[in-house]
This record gives sequence, structure tokens and C-alpha cells, in this order.
Amino acid sequence: MRKIKILIFSLLILSSAAIFGIAESFRFESLPFSDGLKRLATVIAVVKKNYYKELDDSNLITRAISGMLSSLDPHSEYLDQEAFKNLEIMTWGKLGGIGVELIPDQGVIKVISPLDDTPAYKAGIKSGDYIIKINNIVVRDLTSTAAVNMLRGKKGSFVKITVIRKGVNKPLVFNLRREIIKINTVKEKMLEPGYGYIRVAQFQEPTERDMLRAIKSLQRSSRKGLKGLILDLRDNPGGLVDPAVQMADDFLDARSLKDNDLIVYAKGQDDEEVMSAKATSGDMLPGVSMVVLINGGSASSSEIVAGALQDHKRAIVVGTRSFGKGSMQTVIPIDKSTALKLTTALYYTPKGRSIQAKGIEPDINVENIRLTQDSSEDQDALKLDESAFIDHIQNGDENSASISKNIEKQQKQSKVELALAYRDYPLYEALHILKSQNITRE
Repeated sequence: MRKIKILIFSLLILSSAAIFGIAESFRFESLPFSDGLKRLATVIAVVKKNYYKELDDSNLITRAISGMLSSLDPHSEYLDQEAFKNLEIMTWGKLGGIGVELIPDQGVIKVISPLDDTPAYKAGIKSGDYIIKINNIVVRDLTSTAAVNMLRGKKGSFVKITVIRKGVNKPLVFNLRREIIKINTVKEKMLEPGYGYIRVAQFQEPTERDMLRAIKSLQRSSRKGLKGLILDLRDNPGGLVDPAVQMADDFLDARSLKDNDLIVYAKGQDDEEVMSAKATSGDMLPGVSMVVLINGGSASSSEIVAGALQDHKRAIVVGTRSFGKGSMQTVIPIDKSTALKLTTALYYTPKGRSIQAKGIEPDINVENIRLTQDSSEDQDALKLDESAFIDHIQNGDENSASISKNIEKQQKQSKVELALAYRDYPLYEALHILKSQNITRE
């Protein structure tokens, strides 16, 4: 695994010592004590005195902090001890619940994507669904952490969620059984001889290492070597940036990138660059054509990978526009048990395109349509060519046995491709695009 030159990670956890150093150097005189803080203190005092039930000072201050952060953007929030522990669990790929990536949106909770092979995924929860109730409790103005905590529970217990979905007239209700979710972030398979497929569900600590293992497995399975690779980042909600940067670097050779060897960079206050990641020498699959599949559920780290490979023309990006989550969150401890998750910068692709709220536009747009499958008899009945005539003229270059063998081979391949088209149309198109790249090269 190659080391990448990264100045700062997306999920940066500052030490308490560093925070105390910041506090010591901060000039409290700069705070608007005369106005803002006095007004806040007055509000706390009024609420404490007049609210219908008693509230302690700590509870009110915690609520004030949470409200301030959650009003900044959908990703900034206050992390208490339990929330911070959950964040660490998610980073290492073990979490209990139903397996969805969430974001607050319009007062309710929006599903960025369900995670592969989890209860939510198996039940049919989709990217773009809006959760409006959890166990019949109306979800209103919750942070993503608060919603996740409501969805968590003892293994084997059930949680009922009510969602609204675009194009569906009435709410959908799902009763999901909670599981201890162990996410296998990388899966691979051969689509046909010479053409491999790698699915990346999320970016966690072992993801890039698992992808390298998957590539070696595909190379062993391909007797004549890989001609093309499809990297599937659909419904990948992101995760850690470090493994994503390493993955992009695995396919980029700095020696061939001329004046721009960037993978991603980020800018914070006053347009200052706070993070920069550059490619190193070497490409894991030199000369192998690539297609990257994305959709509206591809977010954050997956957009960084797609944007880098697209900008450097290392891969053709296929599918639909990605989610557009192009902001960096930094986890900053404020004491021994609590922290802030704060948006500190925005990400940019190597060519300076902002990902935030724009996403990655595919080179070739392919919608996730579902084909209607006709019976095999009807398909065969419609096929008609010169060789179907009883008295057709034989091809002089090949004997009839060889021609029949080639026709049978083509028909078998056609059925395999049709099966893929019915099962996953964007993947079917991606494979055709990948094969056309090689035909053009040859």
C-alpha cells in the first residue's frame, strides 16, 4: 500500500492538547460579550425560569450548542460521549441497526443510500427516500446522529420506519429487524473473459487494501489478463477520505499527469487551501480501460474518486449525477467526553471543480431503467438472417461446422448479455462502453 501525500484528512480528530493550545491563544476579548453572549445568557435564564418543567443548566447549554451547530449545515453537529463512540464504530465497519446513510433535509431525514446486504437494502429502502417516522414517532428537525440513535437497538429487535418516495402516492412502511452490521466494502467478479467488476460499498479503513486483493483475484481469474475494469461506486455514501485517495492513486501514475498530479484538494476560510492529496508513481492496471459507475447515491469520498479519475481521463464515468456532498468535516474535541463535528472546508477535483451541491456529472448519462423481459421463444422467433434460409450460399472462408460453432458461441454470449441487461441495465451499458474502448484502441 503506497503512502499518499495528504496534509489533512476529511475526518480529522484533533488532540485535546491541541484544542487547549487553541483556547489559550484565542483572544476572548474578540467575542461579542456585550451583545450576543448576554442575549444568550438571558434566553437561558428565561427558559430555565418559565419552561413548564425544570431544566438544569447543563442540559440547556448542551441544547444551545446543538442548535447552533445543526443550524449551520446538515453535517455539522455536537457529539456527546455516545455519539462520538458511534462515530468510531462506523469508521471501523461494525455498527448495529438497519444499515442506512442519512442526512437531515427539509425537516426530515433523507436516505443517501442503503448499505449493501443490510436490512434496509434487503427490504428495498432506496436512495432519495425520506424517513418521516421512526416507530410511529414523527421525525422533525433531527440531526443524522439523533436519527441513527433512534434506529439503533438490540440485535434481533424490530424498528418500524415510514418513508415517502418520489413517484409513490402514499407513505411506505417497513418493519426491519436490527442486525449487528459488518460491512464488506469490496466485492469482485468477472463479467466475462477479460472484463472485471469491483463493487465498493463504502470507504473505511480496510477498503483500499481489500480492493487491491480484489484486483489480484480478478487477474488470477483472467487467463489472458484483464482488458477492462468497471469500478462500481453507485449508492456509495462515502466514509473516510484517506482510503478513497489511496484508491484513486492506485490507478493514477504521477509520471503521466504532467503539470497536474492532484487527486483532490480542499479550501476553507478565506479560500485558503487546507488539504491537498497528490498521485504517486505507478498504476496498478497500466493500459487497462476503466469505467466508473455512479448515481445519485454516490457521495463524498466516492465523488472524490470519480472526479479524480474523470479529470485525469483515466476512466469514463457512466450513470447519473452524483449526490454532491463535497464538504470536509473535522472532529474537534472540546473536553474529555464531547466533541464538535464541524464543516471546515470544501472539496475540489484536480481541475478545480467544486463537488459541493453540484456532484460529478457522468461522461455518459445512463438512467437506471428496468427492461421488460420477453420470453426466449419470442426472441428466437424474431431472429432472421441469411443463414436461416434452407438453400443459403455457404461462406467460402469457413466450413459449415465452424460457422455453426461461431453462431452458437455468439448466441450464448448474447443470452448472457441480455440477462445482465435485465438485471442491471447501467452495468450492461458500462460493459459495452468498456468493450468499445478496447475495440477503438485495437
